[in-house]
Amino acid sequence: MSLYGKPLQSQHKKMDHEVADLPSGPLDTYRKKASFNWKDMLYFIDGEKALAFKVTADCLCSSENTFYIFLIIDIHKYWQMTGCIMSTAFTHGDNSIPPPPPPHPHPHPHSGKRFGATLGALSGGRVSITRMALVNLKLALIVSIRFSATRRQFGPKDTEEIPVLEYQLQQWRLIPYLSAAYALEHFSKSIFMNFVEFQIGQAMRDKSDRQAELGREIHAIGCSSKPLGSWIAQRGIQECREACGGHGYLAMNRLGDLRNDNDPNCTYEGDNNVLLQQTSNYLLSLFHAKHYGGVQIESPLHSVDFLNDFHKILGSKFIATAMEECMDSAVSVGAYKWLVCFLLVESHRRLEQQRAIGMDDFDARNNSQVYYCRSLAIAYIEHYCLQRFHELSTDPETPAGLRPVLSKLCALYGLWSLSSHMATLYQGNYFSGKKPAELVQMGILTLCSQLKDDAVSLVDVFAPSDFILNSPIGRADGQLYKNLWSTVMQGSKVLERPSWWKEFCSNKAVVGSLRPKL
Repeated sequence: MSLYGKPLQSQHKKMDHEVADLPSGPLDTYRKKASFNWKDMLYFIDGEKALAFKVTADCLCSSENTFYIFLIIDIHKYWQMTGCIMSTAFTHGDNSIPPPPPPHPHPHPHSGKRFGATLGALSGGRVSITRMALVNLKLALIVSIRFSATRRQFGPKDTEEIPVLEYQLQQWRLIPYLSAAYALEHFSKSIFMNFVEFQIGQAMRDKSDRQAELGREIHAIGCSSKPLGSWIAQRGIQECREACGGHGYLAMNRLGDLRNDNDPNCTYEGDNNVLLQQTSNYLLSLFHAKHYGGVQIESPLHSVDFLNDFHKILGSKFIATAMEECMDSAVSVGAYKWLVCFLLVESHRRLEQQRAIGMDDFDARNNSQVYYCRSLAIAYIEHYCLQRFHELSTDPETPAGLRPVLSKLCALYGLWSLSSHMATLYQGNYFSGKKPAELVQMGILTLCSQLKDDAVSLVDVFAPSDFILNSPIGRADGQLYKNLWSTVMQGSKVLERPSWWKEFCSNKAVVGSLRPKL
């Protein structure tokens, strides 16, 4: 099956002619080593309709002059408008008084249901921003991984230089972000479909308890998925930029633009650190209801159902004894369940301590964010993202030819994300001794090495056309220096003398004449 479409085989037969083969070049070395068919992965992830739309969009953008970036002619001098901005605030400042609305019964007379419905309605922008950040990250990964596979530097003595992608350090810098991109690809699509389900319920005037609870849960997910996606993209794009060396700082390669485009994702529709408090409040309210009222914890999307067993989960330990065991993403999922439960209990305890010394609820929550509630919200959304990716990679309906590489990506994302919580895992005695940390680290490095040969094909899956990517070092043919030179030669006045050339040739300055005369 495709992720959101029809069976894979029927799609492959129907659409094979629409997806062009990639141009031959230096990247063929890695493409031939790939353990999966990149077109199969493309059909599986996108589905028939989305893929058809992408093909149409690529053709349209590359054939219409409207979408070209003019390098020589400054289009702004024509002052031609290609669009407009329309404000809906027609009555601002005109002293108009709108008529009072007619009385009508509220669709949600119960305050709790009304609050849940309101929260869910706010989530559309945040869920969408998660996807926007992912697009920026994917573009940066396409550029940096294709560059790393063609850029050769150093090698064993008296032998040919090797691609920088062969270096362990380069793999460790880039491939975990590639695994995160695939995890977020599935997660962002699936939570968007959950949001659509909620919106349909609203349109149908669903007043059930489930609809209200779905609104609360989607709100908690949206408030933490935006920080997860935008922060991973922020760090990943910067890593991609640095991994390309000096070429990464060259404006024409777009990595700087991608970083700048992504930065606002961290603050609009709510600053990430503030939004995470919404998620931790949701989790703490569930824990409070269970701890003091014995209420069963369950939610429509099942993101918190495991918290019912928090006593049992907190009694578990990390039991893997070999690196091969860590290659199963179920190990990371289990560790994350413990982590969320531990941080939830500790955050609740911290809040109660602050209240016990006389703080009101506002100050108590403010003084419980760092190391507690903030970490709780991050661990919760990382667990849920990993859980959904784990379910996809182990689903029998996922094509057999794709399951191995998806399982490796899922295992890498789990271990890599978990490694940032190492101190907490030791603090709560889930880890003990040096062995667990060694297993996690060796698992990350081993998976990076195993995925190295698949990396180019994995970015080919979500790569747009060269025209849309618009990065000479990231083009599909892998002709790194040829493409760079070609792009440089298209620049304005690149073959002309600079305006200040005489200062260095004819009218040379006298020594000391350029000193300030103050």
